[in-house]
Amino acid sequence: MDILPKVDALLVVRTDFSDRERWQAVRDSLGDIDKDGWAKEFSDHVKVVEGPAYQGLTSQQLLTLLPDGYGDPLLVIADKVTIDSQEMPFLVIELASEWEMRVISSELPSIHANLSIGNMDFGEFAENADADGVFRGFHS
Repeated sequence: MDILPKVDALLVVRTDFSDRERWQAVRDSLGDIDKDGWAKEFSDHVKVVEGPAYQGLTSQQLLTLLPDGYGDPLLVIADKVTIDSQEMPFLVIELASEWEMRVISSELPSIHANLSIGNMDFGEFAENADADGVFRGFHS
């Protein structure tokens, strides 16, 4: 099994390969991705990882593939739910607690930035997820 790359970036791992066009839409939601998988317009560093070795893996299986010293607080997964849903919500795992929630792509930068600097914790975002478990931002 391929160990995920050790990079100073937020990893987005693709585990569903059922629909190439939908995957392109998911990638596009992250901004302009270069040929090496780096999101050029995302406010934080994002590395997209895809390959047949990751097909169908669960969040728990992916956690075992993180390299020693992976320093980011989150792991993001583009799975079947991401591909099949109109909103394309990613599965986001907070590594310290292994809590999971779905997040739309436009909210990833806010969550990542706030967790990276310790301004907020994952629970604050999770508490504000909608009834379907998807975080779409804070509602006033």
